Amino acid sequence: MRNKIYSERRRKLHTFLKNVIKNSFLNGWINNNQTLADDAITDPLTGLYNQFGINSYLKELHPQIGINYAIVLLNVDNYKDIQTEYGIKAAEAALVSTSNIISNNLRETDLIGRYGEHEFILILSDITLEYANNVARRIAANVQGKSLKVKTQSILLQASCGISVSEQDAYSDAILQQADLALFAAKSNGINQIRNHSTIAS
Repeated sequence: MRNKIYSERRRKLHTFLKNVIKNSFLNGWINNNQTLADDAITDPLTGLYNQFGINSYLKELHPQIGINYAIVLLNVDNYKDIQTEYGIKAAEAALVSTSNIISNNLRETDLIGRYGEHEFILILSDITLEYANNVARRIAANVQGKSLKVKTQSILLQASCGISVSEQDAYSDAILQQADLALFAAKSNGINQIRNHSTIAS
């Protein structure tokens, strides 16, 4: 993987995800092959977990009393513009650059994946809404401050975020849906916006 899983928790999580794959409907194809198991949960461009790997983890992410987690969805707002004007290679470079920025601004206990064509998902463990907002702002600011060199041009990346924090008895699919609604609200207000579900729901 491009972004290595360094912590013991992440090593255990990676092993868990591979075991989920091996015991799933793909088992007949994978046949306990480690490389295929890695490929099944890894995005080939960024080296992050892909949507299948993240969804496998989310299904096993149960509510815990007194311990909240946050889901942050980050969208590269000008991905399509970069692709149209400069081509797919430049757009892919924007995604790789964004994935590296996110990875360098998370704790070892957090998880990151590519969750759509130009969307990333962050799962932040044991966290408050205030801290999740601060993390999202810091990462978004770092992405927005990144100048991507394409031939003779410099392109500033644009990013919006949607945030939701778990509550007691709330399951991960509901938290994910709330983060998605917050991201939709952010993108509806233009570029480089951040919204959290608690503010759009009130």
